[in-house]
Amino acid sequence: MKKGLALVLSATIALSSLFGCTSTQPTTGPAADNGAAQGGGGDLQGANIFMFKSTGNSFGDKMYEGFQEVITKNGGKPAYKSPAETTVAAQVKLIDELITQKVASITISTNGDTGYDEVFKKAKDAGIKIISVDSKASPDYRITHVDPTSQEGIGQSLVQAATLIAMKKDYPSDGDLKSACEEALKSYSGKEIKFGVLSASIDTPVQNGWIARMEEELKRDVYKGKVSATLTKKYGNDDPTASTTQANAFISENNVDVIISPTTVGMVAAGQALKSNPSCKIKLTGLGLPSEMSNFMPAKSSDNAFDFICPYMFLWDVYDLGRVAAGATWAALNDGYTGAVGSTFKLAEFGSYPSRTFETIQHPADKGTEVVVGKPYSFYKDNMEEWVKKL
Repeated sequence: MKKGLALVLSATIALSSLFGCTSTQPTTGPAADNGAAQGGGGDLQGANIFMFKSTGNSFGDKMYEGFQEVITKNGGKPAYKSPAETTVAAQVKLIDELITQKVASITISTNGDTGYDEVFKKAKDAGIKIISVDSKASPDYRITHVDPTSQEGIGQSLVQAATLIAMKKDYPSDGDLKSACEEALKSYSGKEIKFGVLSASIDTPVQNGWIARMEEELKRDVYKGKVSATLTKKYGNDDPTASTTQANAFISENNVDVIISPTTVGMVAAGQALKSNPSCKIKLTGLGLPSEMSNFMPAKSSDNAFDFICPYMFLWDVYDLGRVAAGATWAALNDGYTGAVGSTFKLAEFGSYPSRTFETIQHPADKGTEVVVGKPYSFYKDNMEEWVKKL
């Protein structure tokens, strides 16, 4: 990854009728030990573990690359250990195995809100530091949680973007989605716009948080009578096959104008399903990797964005997310970082990536704390050609 990505994505970025369907992952892995459940092994005593929801997810792979970079630079031993199945039980079993191997830390993106207490308590009692990232662990056991961006920012941006896409409005040149959405709705007099959500599992904390903020956004007066406040939700368990099945269900039902997928696996699955049904007028937006979505999006400024399945979408610096999680983990192990409100840790410079200090704040949804990495970044026809080579 080119280090300039982190600089751009750390900058302040402004946030702010379709019909007629007939129904008819790539994985990039880091050059590292991918874990017992992923075909690795070796002595893990004292290792710093990164655990994603399951194997075969390039979002997790890229996050690990950032995590690995920081731990290695500090002289630590990183390892990537994820279960084959995207379930709480599979992660719990693997955590239990890691405890017996005397690992130093576990940095985890959880598969659910509950079911971890016993194994997390066991890990904590064994002196293992627990940091959650992307999808949070219980505040009773985590030191802190590392969130890629605010839940409000994601929820609002996805609804505003989907609304503009339903009205065939390009991504605003000034990046002010809120103003563009409100202005477009003033003159809209078509049928009520409806959205579907293709998410991960029904109990995944991070996606559920974003969906809740989407529902809050849809309650604003500006949408009343023009955009339905009800989201039709389907869950693909972050599995390509299951996600494709759910995307095809949206297509056959033909009840939504835009599918919003707040998961990279769901984005690719929905993109492929919609591309396989060229008569379908449903559009797509959400959180995706440019390299995975290039077949479904405009590639240059001269393109008509609405000739493509996904006119524009969002994400953040995935590598940076892994770096910051590693920074919190390393600081907790070696620098006395407690994860208390107001406590800080510093992430060192990496090439052109600047040295940054991160402050811990109260998590808005529980009694624990969190560190917020940055703001969502938009990918659209004016920048896809550049970013598809980087992320």
